Amino acid sequence: MRLSWFENSDNVAYVEFGEFVENFGKEVGVAHLGDKIEEFRKNPIPEGIMITGTKRTALKIFIPDLVFDKHIDMGESVWIFIGEMYPAYCIYWKE
Repeated sequence: MRLSWFENSDNVAYVEFGEFVENFGKEVGVAHLGDKIEEFRKNPIPEGIMITGTKRTALKIFIPDLVFDKHIDMGESVWIFIGEMYPAYCIYWKE
């Protein structure tokens, strides 16, 4: 994962948790993805976590500001990274 890739807005999709997580979890084959994201949000670790889906998919859930030495836009939020062939998903919550 390269910081410059995440700083390019063409590589990022900003998604609202409630509208995104259920459908995306089905697409990648990760049951209870919303619960896993919420748990990580409450107890983040700097290296993030890897989750494997049933559809040959691996997701990295992380918080960019904990990974990189530089703040990026929305870097304090939870993000999902699948690889550079897909957008990174920056998740936000309606509060």
